[in-house]
Amino acid sequence: MSLDAQTRKLAAIAYGEASGANDANEIGGIAWAVANRARAWGGKTVDGLLAADPNYTYAVKDGNQRYAKLMKATEAAIAADPGMKLAVDSAKAALANSGNDPSNGAYWWDGKDFKSNFDNHPKVKDGFHITDPKHNIFDVKDVAHPTTIYWKVRDKKTGKEVNSKVRGKFQFVWESTAAYGSTIFWKHDADYIKATGGKAYR
Repeated sequence: MSLDAQTRKLAAIAYGEASGANDANEIGGIAWAVANRARAWGGKTVDGLLAADPNYTYAVKDGNQRYAKLMKATEAAIAADPGMKLAVDSAKAALANSGNDPSNGAYWWDGKDFKSNFDNHPKVKDGFHITDPKHNIFDVKDVAHPTTIYWKVRDKKTGKEVNSKVRGKFQFVWESTAAYGSTIFWKHDADYIKATGGKAYR
């Protein structure tokens, strides 16, 4: 059975974004995170997801060698390479939503840049929570940004929008779900979603 384009693309992303250790949970977690988000976002294809969020994964456009290697590899070469074969098997399982999800329901992930660019990292600026000490592979501390969201109502006399009752409160936008190798996995904090009315996959 030939390897279809969407499975190959997902496998290449997982292989390219993961560290060189070829850890089954790290590669599998990335494949599942992409597939989870694509499923949640209206059942998009991998290409459809990347079109909707072009900055979701940099491996597809930053010259990542592992990504390019798998995208160009013959099926025989993939079968003979344990890391690439693992990525393809993980992609197939993730797209089929079959078996264990190492990411534990994640939609996003970060690699070593989470620590090396910590002060300027978007998730740090948003606020994040490490939910399990085992996830803290970069030895960082939670960053909370307590936020209150109000319902907006229009003042009938002035026509201006004013804060009304509290819609919700949150401290973190992101919470960890798993970590393997050099990758930590994320989803949105439930309080953040509730307070903002946002989507889990956006």
